[in-house]
Amino acid sequence: MHSEKSANPFWLVLLTVVLLGLLSFLKPDLTVAGFEVRRVNLLSDVIRTEPLLASPPPAPAAGAHPADSTRLANNLGAAAETKPAVAANTLPVISNVAGLDSFLLALRQTKATGQKTRIAYFGDSMIEGDLITGDLRNQLQQLFGGEGVGFVPITSVTADFRGTIHQTFSENWRKYDLVTPKLPAQHPLGMSGHVFVAPAPQPATDSTEATKPAWVQFAAGGPFGPVRRFSQARLFYGPGNAQDQVAVTFGQQQSAKALSGEGQLNQLVFTANPTAKNLHLSFQTHASRDVYGVSFEGEQGVTLDNFAFRGNSGMSLTRIPRQMLNAFGKAQDYRLIILHYGVNVANAKVENYSFYERAMTRVIDRLQKACPHASILLVGMSDKSCRQDGEYTTDPSVPRLLAAQQRIAQRNHVGFWNLFEAMGGENTMVSWVEGSPALANKDYTHVNARGARKIAGLLSQYLMQEYQKAPATAAAPDSTAAAVAR
Repeated sequence: MHSEKSANPFWLVLLTVVLLGLLSFLKPDLTVAGFEVRRVNLLSDVIRTEPLLASPPPAPAAGAHPADSTRLANNLGAAAETKPAVAANTLPVISNVAGLDSFLLALRQTKATGQKTRIAYFGDSMIEGDLITGDLRNQLQQLFGGEGVGFVPITSVTADFRGTIHQTFSENWRKYDLVTPKLPAQHPLGMSGHVFVAPAPQPATDSTEATKPAWVQFAAGGPFGPVRRFSQARLFYGPGNAQDQVAVTFGQQQSAKALSGEGQLNQLVFTANPTAKNLHLSFQTHASRDVYGVSFEGEQGVTLDNFAFRGNSGMSLTRIPRQMLNAFGKAQDYRLIILHYGVNVANAKVENYSFYERAMTRVIDRLQKACPHASILLVGMSDKSCRQDGEYTTDPSVPRLLAAQQRIAQRNHVGFWNLFEAMGGENTMVSWVEGSPALANKDYTHVNARGARKIAGLLSQYLMQEYQKAPATAAAPDSTAAAVAR
């Protein structure tokens, strides 16, 4: 009896080792009954993982803009004080690419004269709810003036948690967007990738009530001073019945405005005097009418439009008709277009991103033609982790995608900012998720509000460093860039 009891711990340990050994053979990301089963690596502490890339990224193509490694070094130096402690970066640096001259010139004119500088910021779920863009807009408006949140679509899946504007709307809007399988030609998508159709009224029958007008309401608020009041709002809409009207309640002012525009894209401008906290629009239509959104802005300074679209890779922007893209480009006169994509493209199984390079080249070509006065900046892929041998590490697709994004910028003569490096490089996402306070969510992909604020600060620092390097022919650098670091 005594010898049998002595053997129990041995068999228990052996059984545990065998079970853990079997778990090490599980496929990554295996789920059982909805629960993810974590793969175990018994030797993870003694086996050294090789760097993700053994060789540097391809050299810049001949004739392309030179990579500006000095600027990146300066950028990382400036951000060093706020950078969290991370593991040593084993990946080669993929340099930033210059290409913001038009934007920087416009920004100088804004500083000198108050002339408006407008920015379009396209992205995926990383900027939903005005994440990143809300803080970036506020920093630029504090430095260069300006007010308002810019363009807001008529409806939004993020309306409940967006903090920079509060939005409610009726349920009878019909919507088409970038992921609609078959887009009707009579309802072209707008710049945000959406079109909202106000329905034609239907008389009441014995079994149904009369159709009520479609409406939308906005309320100013949030943490930033420049967006807490409305002074001007611009409504963008498509053609329709000449008798259509929109009932406007802007603060204490009430009016009815004719939707008389006959162009593919038309606008109505509402001004509040004194400034208002609320705007309510009710559409009295005689037939279906396309409506795109409302832009809240001032007469001067910086305006930044958030064009977030969940799940978007950026490639689907070519679904916006050229004519509509040109119409918005003419109406808005953008001076900077930021393209921030990657989390919906990065995939550890993808070795070659040439398909992505071709598709994004088409997107950039369309934007350059629609907005000829705008600089374009590609924001590189952020760090993203995946589980390998039981441990979270940088997804091996990240450096491949970053190199592809750098090549896109060089070939199309647009700017590129390496967000991955600015965050801290390899395995930064792990420290952002597991640090205290956390800067990212448990999916090891998306940042939270704190992380978004940090990224906005890093991007603002980069833009201001470029601003300080303006050509000698422009006005002498001022103290604005220094102010952003304080």
